[in-house]
Parts: sequence; C-alpha cells; structure tokens
Amino acid sequence: MKKIALFTALLSLGLAVNAQTLNVQSAMSDLKRGYLNKAKVAIDKACVHEDTKDDSKTWYYAGLIYSMIGDAATDPQSKYKKYKDLDPDWCQKAYDAAMRCKELDKAGDYDLKYIFSKVGSTYYSKSIDLFNERNYKDALELSDKAAKVLNNSGDPDLSNESIYIAGYCCHMLKDNDGVKKYYGPLVRKNKIKDDFKPRMQFVYRTMYELYKELKDTANVIKTAERYTKVMPEDPAANLLLANAYIWTGNNTKAIELANKAIQETSNTPNYYKWLCAAAGIYEQTGDFATAEAKYKESSQIQPNQMEANSGMGSMLFKRAYEKDQAIEKLGYSEEDEVIAKKLSEERNEFLKQAIPYFKAAISYIDGLSDDEQAQNRPQLYSCLRTLNTCYITLEMYDDSKLIKARLDKIESGANN
Repeated sequence: MKKIALFTALLSLGLAVNAQTLNVQSAMSDLKRGYLNKAKVAIDKACVHEDTKDDSKTWYYAGLIYSMIGDAATDPQSKYKKYKDLDPDWCQKAYDAAMRCKELDKAGDYDLKYIFSKVGSTYYSKSIDLFNERNYKDALELSDKAAKVLNNSGDPDLSNESIYIAGYCCHMLKDNDGVKKYYGPLVRKNKIKDDFKPRMQFVYRTMYELYKELKDTANVIKTAERYTKVMPEDPAANLLLANAYIWTGNNTKAIELANKAIQETSNTPNYYKWLCAAAGIYEQTGDFATAEAKYKESSQIQPNQMEANSGMGSMLFKRAYEKDQAIEKLGYSEEDEVIAKKLSEERNEFLKQAIPYFKAAISYIDGLSDDEQAQNRPQLYSCLRTLNTCYITLEMYDDSKLIKARLDKIESGANN
C-alpha cells in the first residue's frame, strides 16, 4: 500500500522498526516528537551512509523531513515553526530527495505527491512574488521549476498556472522561442477549465500576435480557430479570428464573425465595448460608415467611456494620415498642387473631427482612480501623443504646449 502522507509514514514507524537502520529510525522518531533539527541531522547521515544511501525509503523520509522544514519556514501555524530558519535550501533538497526516491523506488511503494506539491507550490509562490516585482528573469526560472515539479505532484491546474507565468515572463523578456515553448502546449489543449479561461484569452492573443509578427499565416489562422473551438462562448474569439481573416484578405468572413460577436453580446453589460471591437473590424475592411455607426451606437449606450471615443479618434486620425500619404506621392505640377491642397483640407477636417474624441477619452481616464489610471496609462499616452500630432499639424501650438507637458511628465516616469 502506498504511503501518501507524513502521518502514514509515522504510523508505519512502529511496524517496521527492524527493517530500518538506526539513522532512518532516529530521524522519524525525532520528527514524531517534534525535534525537527535532530531529525534533519539523522536523515542527512542516512543519505550518505553506505547501508542506506541507495534505499528508496531513506530518500522518501528525507523528502518528508525537508518538507516539514518547508512547513516551518512558510506556515506561521506550523508545529515546527521554531525551526523556520533550519535550512533555507529546504525546497531544493526536498525536491532532490523525492526525485532520488522516485529513481530507486522500482516497485512504486512511495507516493511522492505531497512532497512534490509542497515544493512546487513554494516555487510557484516565489515566482509570483518575483513576477510582481517585475523580475521576469528569476520569475521565469522558478515558474519553470514549479511547472515541472507540479507535473509530478499530480496537480495539473497549478502546473498550468506556472506555465502561464513562465510564458508571460518570456513575453515580457521578448523571448519568442520561450513564449512558443510554454504557450504552444496550452494552445493545443482541447479542454480548458473555467477558472483558467481568463488566462487563455491572453495566451491565444499572445500567440496570435507572435505568429503574425513572424508572418506565419498558417499558425495565425490556426491559433484563432483553436480559440473559437475551445472557447466558443467567448466573443473575443470570433473577433480575433475576424482579424486573422482581414489579415489574409477575407473581409467577408471577417464581417460575418464581427456580426456574430455583436449578436452574442447584445444582452451583456459590456455590449458597448463589443460594439467598439466590431467597429474596429469594419474600419479595417474600409467600411468607415458602419464603423462610425457602431462607435456612435456604443456612445449612446454608454456616453462616458474610453473605447468609443479613442476608437473614433483613431479612425479619423488614420484617415487623415492616408491623405498625407497620398500627398507624398504627388509631384510638383500645378495639377498636383491643386490636388495636394484639396487633400490637405480633407486631412485637416479629419484631424479637427478627431480632436474632441481624443479629449473625451483623455478626460475619461483622468476621472478614474489612481490605480485605474495606472492601468490605463498606455492608452492615455497614446491618446495624448496622437492629439498632440493633431494640434501640431493644424498649427495649434498653444494647445500643443499643454499636451506636450503631460507627455514629458509621463516619459519622465511621473504619474500623469
């Protein structure tokens, strides 16, 4: 029968005294009596003694003892809490002991899930702390370890969480190969638990953008299609696939998916946001009238928002930019000068129309809490930069000075 926890091991102690060498027996006896320091000394001796160093039982107990040292170090309620500083390297030693036991235990007598779970969850917890400190390199190392250990513990859920963090670290470190290494297997999963689906939204989009950057058309489509297949209830999946179809030139299919996303979200609280996302699809297909209609419908539902205002402003700005590109292609003939003047007027009109939308989006962000403003700082910076370009192009230099001052503060690391 497998021994599945420390208490099972302790109960078996009295039944198999004769089969244990002195050091192993002493280690478990000391642990049972609460002398974790003495148990460590005894099991360390057993791990190097000729009679016991190749015995799976020795390493099983070593893993348990070091796991208890881990309990003392991580749990303030632990009965061994006075030994919390007994061995700072307990996690690695518990893992090494469990792996050695696994190697020697040909009959499969010992269940190591407890040890692997303790080690893996500790590596995961430490990786989260490092990740939150933006130490992505060290967080990656620990989350990778956690994923491997947790696979042995029989805890696929926490293993997936570790893989997610590892891939995210690679994303932040701009390591495309690392992103594919960790997120590739997640994308290929046929079933996703509900509580992990929010993570998978980021996984699918990250892999989609990576393949798009690499101009890997087949995997761009495949990733988006996988998203719709595994998470058909998520409207974002249809919109991502719509973007993939636009990228490959299939605008008709893209519009079908955008409309499907709108229909599926019509009774949801965030319908106004889905309208903006669909408007972006229409804009990319060149149907600016429908895109504008969707943005305006969104604004009617939720007047005070960022998405519709920044979306409309960006669309108008892009149309102005297209006029600029057309001007650059002209020559210097009188006819070209006439065309250039007309295009400049059209460009300026688009920019004038864009200004109030960007101002509304900026005003919305300024009205958020400090934490929400921090989360939306990239969007704020983008709106400010584009608005400043509008002002400069239209020679509205006094207005530009105010915006430039805000941009300088953000670029210097100030809050706003």
